[in-house]
Amino acid sequence: MKLLKIYGIILNSRIEKKGVWKLILSNRLKNYTNDKRKLTAIISIAIMIILAIILIKCNFKIAYKVTVDGTKVGYVTDKNDFTCMISNKVLNQDNKNIELVVLNEIPKYSIAIVNKNKKTDEESIISILKLKAETTYKMYAITLNGEDKAYVDTLDEAKEKMSELAEKYKENSEFAVREVYTDNMLEYKNMKYATTTKLVRDLDAEIEAKKEAEKSEKKSGTSNNTKVASTGSNVNGVNFTVAPVSGRISSRYGANESIRNHTHKGLDIAASNGTPIVAAADGVVTYAQYNSGGYGNLVKISHGNGVETYYGHCSKLYVKVGQSVKAGDTIAAVGSTGNSTGNHLHFEIRLNDKQVNPQNYLYK
Repeated sequence: MKLLKIYGIILNSRIEKKGVWKLILSNRLKNYTNDKRKLTAIISIAIMIILAIILIKCNFKIAYKVTVDGTKVGYVTDKNDFTCMISNKVLNQDNKNIELVVLNEIPKYSIAIVNKNKKTDEESIISILKLKAETTYKMYAITLNGEDKAYVDTLDEAKEKMSELAEKYKENSEFAVREVYTDNMLEYKNMKYATTTKLVRDLDAEIEAKKEAEKSEKKSGTSNNTKVASTGSNVNGVNFTVAPVSGRISSRYGANESIRNHTHKGLDIAASNGTPIVAAADGVVTYAQYNSGGYGNLVKISHGNGVETYYGHCSKLYVKVGQSVKAGDTIAAVGSTGNSTGNHLHFEIRLNDKQVNPQNYLYK
């Protein structure tokens, strides 16, 4: 029995020593692992320092390559600074008409080594992001009889202008204000050009046209709305014998006005809404529908030999494509559709699809 006890004591002692050795080995392995990690970190830092020194010596620098929708758009110096730049110049632009900006394509960054003298592309990338962003614009429309006529930036300005217009044009009592939203840049630009100044000018011209028409009716005892053109009104073999509508010329060919960002390529004749428009010469109707390019309801007539006439902003169209018309036939009615701020006819004469001055042939 004593021998067994002694053997048990010896056995337990060996087991305890074995456990101690395992613990010692485990700790040593942990220390070795930690030392290895520290050594790896030190080596990595050393490599980075060496690379930085090499880059400086070799005229290189570290930048960030920027990609949008998988396409490289340029380089920036600092990723964080550029993110702030996007916020300030794209998402929060200094434009009181901007209601909302949504950036559909988020830029992605990757570290790149570039020439020390290379200029980065922050501004050009901002321009690209602006083009790719979905921007919603908000303006206030001044309406007349339910139709948008002019646009302003703020509600207070809209109310003030509406009161002024209602006071000046008491016969037009249906002025109102409404909010207008658009995400179409071209439509937004057209709204910016449609100022209250242009509206006042068109309304004045319309009133003057009414007065002249009334005087003309009293003198002639008729409500004929056409004029006979001066002689010698020949365009490439096509004779223009009848003016499409009588009234006051509110904008001449070649004029530069605030509503346009280019030279006026037609002739505007102010007249009352619904006044008949007639064909200026014999021809065939090639277009008779709404035109989204600014003309509104538009009629085009081909007169042969490359000569065409355009009749824009009509309130009603009375002809169809393919229909033959004679000079003096009623084809439409005066209105203010499309990019217009008052009732008038926009009249063009084109030769081989290039506008010519209508007053060389009519309204002399």
